[in-house]
Amino acid sequence: MVFSPGANLYTQGFGSRPESVEVPHIDTRAPNSTDTGNGFFTIGKRWVDQLAGNSYTLVSFTTSVGVTTANWTQDGATGGPLNTLSDDSSSTVNPVSNNIQIAGTSSEIATTAGVGVLTISMPAAVITPGSLTTTTTLAVGTSATVGTTLAVTGTTTLAAVNATNGSFSGTLGVTGTSTLHALTQTGTANINTSGAGVTSIGVGGTGAVNIGNTTGNTHVTGSLTASTGLIATTGGITATGTSNINTTGAGVTSIGTGGTGAVNIGNATGNTSVTGSLSATTGLSTSTGNIVATAGAVNAGTSMTATLGAITATNGNLVLGTAGNKLISTSVATTTTAGANSFGTVTLVGGTATISTSAVTANSIIMLTRQSVGSTGAAALGKLSVGTIVASTSFIINAWSSADATTLATTDVSVIGWMIIN
Repeated sequence: MVFSPGANLYTQGFGSRPESVEVPHIDTRAPNSTDTGNGFFTIGKRWVDQLAGNSYTLVSFTTSVGVTTANWTQDGATGGPLNTLSDDSSSTVNPVSNNIQIAGTSSEIATTAGVGVLTISMPAAVITPGSLTTTTTLAVGTSATVGTTLAVTGTTTLAAVNATNGSFSGTLGVTGTSTLHALTQTGTANINTSGAGVTSIGVGGTGAVNIGNTTGNTHVTGSLTASTGLIATTGGITATGTSNINTTGAGVTSIGTGGTGAVNIGNATGNTSVTGSLSATTGLSTSTGNIVATAGAVNAGTSMTATLGAITATNGNLVLGTAGNKLISTSVATTTTAGANSFGTVTLVGGTATISTSAVTANSIIMLTRQSVGSTGAAALGKLSVGTIVASTSFIINAWSSADATTLATTDVSVIGWMIIN
């Protein structure tokens, strides 16, 4: 609607004024719906609230049940229309050519202008300059690059994260459930370091699961269970605590069967116990401890050696089951000074000999046999017996010429073989 100025109007109080040019109503308050000017305000009338510094324009009237309502709209405030914007640090952005652009970033926020709409959205790929925290679900379809820390307290699914598409150069902390289909971690990785959750790695796949590195060790604090097999191709497997291998089931346990190096079993102070049978195709050796068969057999294909310890059959026998089997000792005494030997030969002098050996005890069983007669002659052969025993020191061999063992066969110079059984 257009109002023409028309001719000047002459009034007694105000003189002349143009027709249809309204004089603003000056007040100390804002107008309300009952401010109709008692029928004298017309559409287009301006109202100035000089106390608040705001101006209003009467845009229409509404009549209902005989009551007329004035509809006022605010024109502006003292500061005028919007001229500037500012950021978090209160730095002001002034318009250029009457425009202030709200710009996004290529990797974080994108803005799109439409008809009456300015859309702010996330781009297809997002790079956060600092930490990224989510409390529900973080889903990464193809790549994820994190410069410092990625902290996830909910469920995390990383579909493909590797050195080409993405990497974790800082710390990846996941307290919920995580599915890592392809992950390359170049820094320190902590998985399930607290709580009672189960950590599963490679349980559903058919490929190899490689754990460990070429120079350091792989430590397992608790138990390590391998359902099909545990293989160390180049390094060793070291267990400092209690180790249980194939404790149940009918599976075969093979140790060192395909190698060429030595297989060491046992320790410096304790015994090596075998509940069932122990078979060694080439040899069985212990450097300091004992070889103990509690109820089963110990089978060595070529030899069985206990360097410093004993070979003990707790409930078994020492069986020489093949013709030609023999007891062989590489340390046999041939004089009266026997050292620590339990076997030896000695030549009687005047029908007697004292064997000095630390192997004898007060309860030793000493077996004697005449190895050769020498120049004694058959008529002078006496009966052999063991005389005084001094534990850990010596024992005496006597040859008697009388039946009551009271007279030595002083002419007996036979060679006597002796063996101590403790």
